Amino acid sequence: MNLVTSVKMPKLSWTMTEGIVAKWHKKVGDEVKKGEPICEIETEKSLDELEAPESGILRKIVIPDGSVAKVNQIIAIIAEADEPLPEKLPVEEVAPKPEVVGEEVAEAKEPEVVIREERIKISPIAKKLAQEHGINLEEIKGTGPDGRIVKEDVLKAIEKAEQEKVVPLTRIRKVIKDRLSYSLKTALHVPLTIEVDMTYAIELLKSLGPEIEKTHNIRLSISSLLVKAVAKSLEDHPILNSRLENEHIVISKDINIGVAVAIENGLVVPVIHNANEKSIVEIAKSLKELAEKARKESLTTEESTRGTFTVSNLGMFGIDIFAPIINPPESAILGVGRIVKNPVVFNDEITVRSIMTLTLVFDHRIMDGAVAAKFLQTLKETLENPQDLIETPTR
Repeated sequence: MNLVTSVKMPKLSWTMTEGIVAKWHKKVGDEVKKGEPICEIETEKSLDELEAPESGILRKIVIPDGSVAKVNQIIAIIAEADEPLPEKLPVEEVAPKPEVVGEEVAEAKEPEVVIREERIKISPIAKKLAQEHGINLEEIKGTGPDGRIVKEDVLKAIEKAEQEKVVPLTRIRKVIKDRLSYSLKTALHVPLTIEVDMTYAIELLKSLGPEIEKTHNIRLSISSLLVKAVAKSLEDHPILNSRLENEHIVISKDINIGVAVAIENGLVVPVIHNANEKSIVEIAKSLKELAEKARKESLTTEESTRGTFTVSNLGMFGIDIFAPIINPPESAILGVGRIVKNPVVFNDEITVRSIMTLTLVFDHRIMDGAVAAKFLQTLKETLENPQDLIETPTR
């Protein structure tokens, strides 16, 4: 019986193509048990622990700490102590050979580069970061295994080298740059703007909010009302809850609403899964919990992936109108402005109402303007008649 098990880089999100083995919890020769965390996987959105697929001995680590691996690439081998290992990994899953710059050929097991005929071991992330900032690797003393230069070494060198306050792109800012640049290059962004009368919604929150807070220990907000209204509107217009894959439009069966949250160094989008099936109280609790975890940078992969539609609210910053960039692979995003009291004609009389501006940005490859406009109409009607969105509190 073959007792050799390949540990592979998992696919943790729809858009994930590679990940970083951030840290091994086990070393070669250690015993591992099925389901036991053996290493940390860093993706574009989160840091997750990878569990051992089978029990046995960690016989070989193919991808060392700080190195990149493609999805489904073998990163380690688990087997019994006396089980012979294959001489060669499958071709399609073999780790990329170490890159060598210069005439000398590297025969080490981990990535390295050669500078002036001297072999310098360096992780791929550290190398790329050094190249972007023009850092001389010969002046860096590596703190990784066997003197290997790791990301932290290069970041310290960058900080030391800069005379002015120049902030290198953090991992999250680079992810934002790459993802949104990709979105602008591929999706055909078209914005549509509509004004919504939020007077009844505010009155409803004021009248029912205190009792709901007393009963459920959660404060309702405009954001929770928006998420509930968007989820309900997507049920009537499912094409906005879709993504483009190759030459096909895939309409998601689940309605998972991402809510953009600003953190210290960037922006993350925690996801409320199956938002259409949740009550507004459940949505409010999820929003609070996810926002707190986002600011602590402790979101799990499950909490930050598989979104099907995103809501981005800048109203709290006094912004009236803005057109956000679609979060790939989604087909639309909603930009939410502030609520402001304006004089308007209501019931043939000039009166003051609380007005909010919504901007829907949609991918014209997937839908036409009329379809997107009908979604906005439905959303407007839902928010202006919000009584069905809030459950009457019961003692």
